[in-house]
Amino acid sequence: MTQYFTLSSLKNNHIVLSGFYKSLSGLSLFVSMSLLLRYLDKENYGLWNLVFTMFQWVLLMDFGIQSALKTKIPHLILEGNTKLLQLYIKSTYKTSAYIALLLFLIFTFFVFTNHLGTIFNLNIYPENYLKKLFLLNFLFFCLNFIANIHKSLYVAFLKGKYAELSIFINQFGFMILLFFLHHFYKNISYSNKLIAITIINGGFCFIVNLFFTIRFFIIEKMNLFIKGDFPKKLFLESIKLGTKYMIIQLSMIFIFTIDSYIISYYFGPNHIAAYDFVTKYFQFPLMIIIAAFSPLWSMFTKNYLEKEQKKLLKQFKLFNRLFVVMVLCIVVAGFLYPYILKLWTRNSLTTSSSLIIWVALLTALRIFFSFYSNFLNGIGKLNYYMILLIIGLFFKIPLTLVLINLKFGINSVVLSSVIISIIWAILIPKYCYNILDKI
Repeated sequence: MTQYFTLSSLKNNHIVLSGFYKSLSGLSLFVSMSLLLRYLDKENYGLWNLVFTMFQWVLLMDFGIQSALKTKIPHLILEGNTKLLQLYIKSTYKTSAYIALLLFLIFTFFVFTNHLGTIFNLNIYPENYLKKLFLLNFLFFCLNFIANIHKSLYVAFLKGKYAELSIFINQFGFMILLFFLHHFYKNISYSNKLIAITIINGGFCFIVNLFFTIRFFIIEKMNLFIKGDFPKKLFLESIKLGTKYMIIQLSMIFIFTIDSYIISYYFGPNHIAAYDFVTKYFQFPLMIIIAAFSPLWSMFTKNYLEKEQKKLLKQFKLFNRLFVVMVLCIVVAGFLYPYILKLWTRNSLTTSSSLIIWVALLTALRIFFSFYSNFLNGIGKLNYYMILLIIGLFFKIPLTLVLINLKFGINSVVLSSVIISIIWAILIPKYCYNILDKI
């Protein structure tokens, strides 16, 4: 009887399962990266990484309305207003569709009025090919921009494990399809290889997102086509909150993804692969832990609304104890990296010890402040947090350039993020504890 209870509890624990699914996603990602590097070579892998990273930004150009779902929906559920809840979800999809269309038109204009090879230091590729590759990727990202909403819905309904399950299926499926390409279409040109990867990545992702979207509306008995409009006042409140989330998300992704562009511009795209592999390696524990944090967003909202100070404080203390264990795991991972890299890339890449150390430290700092920032996201107290991120955003590039001039090499991009993250890791938790004291 005890065993049944334990297994049943584990099965329904969205925090544990979110982390578990993310770990599987991470393993699939590592295998995919190795396949990509062997399939493309370092230079073409660098191009793919630039394109893929750039369009990750598209998912954040929604004025934060998808993030606002995770905070607003628990409010509506507690109020028991099912119709208003459905109208809110409907308005989110409608607004996202308009934004996706507008972004696609703007980007298409940008592509045809600019020389991409010059902008991204990619003059070794034909300009017409770059335009085709960028536009095709952007089309898929716009489609998934809308289809991706289901992830926020699952988290908002305190069922975050399904959001991570969809990510795992997408990553695992991409790995299998990439394996298929690697074995049956090995001798096609590199230009066609990049187009093929774009199609299987974007197309399969859209299919998975569509399936989980339909599943959500069936399981939760929600009607996306309900008649009526979400009240304008509440919609504007949601946009206001969402805009803050968007500023926060854009600041974060800019600070932590601009590195590839800086490396490409100052050191060349052939240096991206070594940097990308070490950062992806340490993103594995980061992804797992942040995925486990994801269900806490709406839980923090619920506990804060119910003024559960002791419960929140208990969660903070538990995380602080677990963080010590996480740091030890990151240290071990750092020592193992050179050996794993040899197996991972078959000795085709090398990484300096200093870069490994800086990325490991940055990973630990990001885990620490991400927990507390998740609390601020959940309760909607964003102004102070947002100001800190904006300040970091403005200092990122100048600080990196100073470090490059001081001959820190590609370590400069990581070291600048470490300096900024140390400040966040001190100030953000302090602000969170001040909020708890006032409950």
